[in-house]
Amino acid sequence: MAYLTPSLDVPFWRYMRHGVEDELGKVGIECVTYDSKDDANTQMSNAQDAITKQVDAIVISPTDSASCVSVLSLAEESGVPVVICDIGTDSGEYVSFISTDNLSGGKAIGEYIASQLEPGTEVAQIALNQARINGVLRKDGFDEGIATNDLVDVEFKQMEKVNRSEGETFAQDLITAHPNLGAIFCHSEDPSMGAASALEAAGREDVLIAAFDCSPEVVEGIRSGRIAGTSAQQPVLMGRYAAQCVIDHLDGKDVEKEITLDTLLVTKDNIDEVYDTLVEVALTDE
Repeated sequence: MAYLTPSLDVPFWRYMRHGVEDELGKVGIECVTYDSKDDANTQMSNAQDAITKQVDAIVISPTDSASCVSVLSLAEESGVPVVICDIGTDSGEYVSFISTDNLSGGKAIGEYIASQLEPGTEVAQIALNQARINGVLRKDGFDEGIATNDLVDVEFKQMEKVNRSEGETFAQDLITAHPNLGAIFCHSEDPSMGAASALEAAGREDVLIAAFDCSPEVVEGIRSGRIAGTSAQQPVLMGRYAAQCVIDHLDGKDVEKEITLDTLLVTKDNIDEVYDTLVEVALTDE
C-alpha cells in the first residue's frame, strides 16, 4: 500500500503516517509513504510511481482539494482503490473519506477565545489555503464562534507552506496592520508557535494565540500561557481509521463512505486532564 502525504516537515502528517503504517503493520501489510513536499505536481508523480509499482491501495492526504481530483481519476483508471484521510477532494471516486469536524473545531476554539475577550475586540486569522475544504470550514467555524461575543474578524492571511516561518511573518504583518488585535487564530500547530514567537519579539503579550492541531510544543505553550488554547485533531486515530478502511475494503467488507472525528478543545484549564488522550490519538509519530 502507499500513503501519499502532503509534507513530512509538518508534525501533523508524521502523526497521521504513524497511524496508517502502524495499523497496517498489525496485519502484515507493507506501506510505503511518499512525501509530496507540499506540491501538487509532486503528489501526482508519487501517485503515478505507486501505481506503476502495482500497489493494492492508496491512502491520500491531498496537498489541496482541487488537485486530488486528478489523483483519484488516475487511480480509478488503474483500478486502485483510494481512501482519503483529511483535507478532502472537490470531486472523484474514493472508498472512504476520513475527516475532522473542522467547522465544529473552529467554532469551539472561537467560542473559547470569545469568552476571554471583551465584546467588539478585533481578531485575525492565519488560515490554511482556502482551496482546501478543511481551511474554509475552520475559518467559517471560528467566525461562528467569535460571533457569540461580537468579536470582529478584521483580516486573514492564507498560508502556502503551513510552517513556522509563515506563522511568524503573518503575525508580524497582522499586529502592524491592526495594532488593536486581541487574538490571532492559526489554523495549524507549527505556524501557531511561529506566531507566538513574533508576538513575544514585539512585546505583545496582550494578544492571544488560538491554535488548531497539537504538538508537544503547543502543549507546553498552553501550559506556559504562550498559547491560549487549541482545537486538537486526532491524526493518529485518523490514520488508523484510514488503514482499517483499506483492510476492510480489500477483504470485501462494506466500508463507511464518510467518517468524521471530533476535535479536542485543549486549554490551560484541562490540559492535565486530557494529556494522556492527546498522546494516544494525536502526538505519537514513531
